[in-house]
Amino acid sequence: MNGELAPLSAAGEKLAGLAQRHAAEFEPAAARHDAENSFVTENVEAMRASRFLAGTVPESFGGLGVTSLHDLAVAVSRLARGCPATALSANMHLGAALLLARSADTAGLDPAHQRGLRGLLMLLGRCRVVLSHAGTEPGASLFAPATEAVPGPEGYRVTGRKSFATNAEVADVFTVFLRVPGSDGEPRAGTAMIRRDTPGLRVERTWDALGMRGTGSHDVVFDGCLVPADAVRVRGRLGVASAEEWIGVLAVNYPMLGAYLGIAESAAERARQAVRARARPGSAEQLAELRLLLTGARSALSRTGQLLDENLAGPLGDGEAEQLMAEFQCAKLILNRAAVDAADLAMAVVGGRSYRSGDPLSRLYRDARAGGFMQPFSPGEARAFIGAAALADPREKC
Repeated sequence: MNGELAPLSAAGEKLAGLAQRHAAEFEPAAARHDAENSFVTENVEAMRASRFLAGTVPESFGGLGVTSLHDLAVAVSRLARGCPATALSANMHLGAALLLARSADTAGLDPAHQRGLRGLLMLLGRCRVVLSHAGTEPGASLFAPATEAVPGPEGYRVTGRKSFATNAEVADVFTVFLRVPGSDGEPRAGTAMIRRDTPGLRVERTWDALGMRGTGSHDVVFDGCLVPADAVRVRGRLGVASAEEWIGVLAVNYPMLGAYLGIAESAAERARQAVRARARPGSAEQLAELRLLLTGARSALSRTGQLLDENLAGPLGDGEAEQLMAEFQCAKLILNRAAVDAADLAMAVVGGRSYRSGDPLSRLYRDARAGGFMQPFSPGEARAFIGAAALADPREKC
């Protein structure tokens, strides 16, 4: 494919190669999962078997050792060429695993918590566990969740509801953003690792969306779930976006943009094949527009990924991390637009048959529309954030 992005590391190259192979395997069933609104269970099992799901686990724990967010995004983009829903599913697992690997090496981490993380990484390296990142919830903001973990003599009691928890259909462990009452009366931000078999946890099958129907992004309810103390990490003051918080958001959400590049690439290729089979007046110009969209999307994704890799390797101030978040938001707007515009233009090139519900381009168009609704942020919020960051000193908070 002309101009496609390439991984920058040996580990990333291996992961991207697996993604390309899986894309070809998964494409035939993508329409069925869309029509049935069914989770891509067999694809997840295939990615377990190939060890693709161990991609971001360190080699010392049995994984492939991918540490580059750029390379992870490239692999996600290649997987999305075959099945965008599977690409999102894989990303939420791989991004969360990458964040856990980074967290396990955090200086000053509680030894019991570190042992728990290392044990989980061992399971992830063996592809024994699938992760779901449960962050979004109705009526709450990104860094001020309503889900609460109340400390007690046996651990923490977690109560709340999360929405859009991709992989909820099969996840073994949920990473959950929550609030923890502080001894000084000031609530703290926290993260819990909650096993699926924890009493009081239930998955409600609420996912029935316009697109990305194979992701199993159901609601998860926590009804007084007892979680061991070493599975809960309490951080800073609730609602304060520290560098640590931003880094966590970027590790899970930036590679997801690869899914929208993959949609644009798949749509453009279908248009190209249609023109090769039957050229129409103006089709060359339409293909040129598609290539322009791909060039811009690839450039934004690659530049942002390399920028993140360079900066996340060292210590960051809060303001610097927020500037990186602004760069991510710019890339997100560009990739989300490119996916929608490419699918729309490809449908115009192919013609009326692409408007049928069973046509691949119809599905790609609906999948592309999901990007603008995925937090963080919505397009309006993103523009406000980018504008504030443009006025801020990177050494200060936006």
